[in-house]
Formats: sequence, structure tokens, C-alpha cells
Amino acid sequence: MFADPFTVTVNGVAKNLIRINQDRYSSEYVLKGALDEYRMTIRNSPNQTDKKRGVTFDRHNVELIHTVYAVAPATRSYIRKAYFVFLNEQGDTLVDPQYITSALFAAFTAANITKLENLES
Repeated sequence: MFADPFTVTVNGVAKNLIRINQDRYSSEYVLKGALDEYRMTIRNSPNQTDKKRGVTFDRHNVELIHTVYAVAPATRSYIRKAYFVFLNEQGDTLVDPQYITSALFAAFTAANITKLENLES
């Protein structure tokens, strides 16, 4: 089980999100402020089947949403969302899928995210 609160550091500032829901394979965390809200959802979907290949895998999804409330003179709120998904086939090691997932995360530095925002591929 993940820590409660779950700390996410945004632009050097620690945000302590409190667990507000815990189901069998998922949980939801939130931090509400006067000007914004952070919401994180963690979902695990075990025993998914790839019928084409005939294998079973576990799917893992984490989503973080930052909502900036509209404050006068602004007329609308802003929603910023980031999420990732990774799969691991049952029967594979638990360590090797970590390597590939961590490698992808490490490759997307702030500079590479800026390239994505500028529609580079």
C-alpha cells in the first residue's frame, strides 16, 4: 500500500495528497486548496488477457490532475493532467518491467517534455 499522505513534488514544492478512497485494486488521493486542487488516482487491473498472443498481464495506471480554479479576473479554470500506464506479463520477473518503465520516465526530462509541448516527435 502506498503512503498516506502521498507526497508529489511539483516545481520543488511538496504536495501531500490525502487518501480519500481505497478499493480492492485502486486508490484516490486529493489535496484541495483555496486556489487549486491536486487529485491522483492509482489503478491496477490484474489478469488482463491479450487474446491475440494468448498471454495474461497486469495493467498499472497512475493519473495526476492539477486543477487551477478560476479567480477573478480569470473566467475559467485550467486542468493539467499527466498519467502513465505500464503492463507486465504474468510469469515475467517483477524487476525487468521496472527497468523499462524507469528508463522511459528518466528519458523524459523537462527539456524533452518541452519538445513534446512544441509538437516535436
